[in-house]
Amino acid sequence: MKRTTGCLAAFACAFLAPVSVLADEHEAAQDLPDIMPVVAYTCDFVGDKAMPDLMKVVKEFNDWADDRDITDYYAALLTPQYFGERLFDVGWLAASADGHALGSLMDSWSNDGGELGAMFDEVIDCSSVTSFASMTIRPPAEPEDDRDTGFVLSFSNCSIRDEVSFGDVMAGLNAWSEHAGAAGFQSAMWIMFPVYGESNADYSFKFVEGFDDYAAFGADFELMGNGGHWAANSEILDPLMRCDISRLYDGVTIRRMEADD
Repeated sequence: MKRTTGCLAAFACAFLAPVSVLADEHEAAQDLPDIMPVVAYTCDFVGDKAMPDLMKVVKEFNDWADDRDITDYYAALLTPQYFGERLFDVGWLAASADGHALGSLMDSWSNDGGELGAMFDEVIDCSSVTSFASMTIRPPAEPEDDRDTGFVLSFSNCSIRDEVSFGDVMAGLNAWSEHAGAAGFQSAMWIMFPVYGESNADYSFKFVEGFDDYAAFGADFELMGNGGHWAANSEILDPLMRCDISRLYDGVTIRRMEADD
């Protein structure tokens, strides 16, 4: 996924949140992916405000963050492409490098972000703010062009089936990731566990796929459908979990996290 490197491509920082599904003593001993803190805002534009108005505030936010040397934070804007009931106009998807970075950012915002927050409030009204603990299943490829800020994301809510352990689910997801890689699928994959703020708690995690662009999305669609890989996907994952219909979003990176040297 181009230019998500440094955030969505690096969900690999320790943030040991209280996720109950990870609490089993035996499974906790497994070699699990590291966890990165992610926050998602779902928002509607206020009155006749629109994306150009939001981008003006985004510039102010980036200046504010630059002035405070905040280099361990990533943010992107999401707009719905395929959806059922339209729940929001624009989403703000953000990630911090780790729990320490998240806490530091929240302190800075609480102590010094009031004026900027009021500017956001004039443009968008956010009806939900949800914190997630995210694990990388299949990282994206390195970007070919650092100037490219666009990408595509799909989200599904998934529930682990009765009598299935989290270790079983991870083994299945890794098996599907290996199959997908060998078959030429281009998507990156993550799972995101709701930790704070989620009002819809009737699922175990969100299964997220990321694509460079719609050409990559279409190529994976072809492989899954006419390429027949839906059969392997069903064989590997259906006994372990059930997922609802995916929602698809256009994404654009608005702040990049500095990569480690």
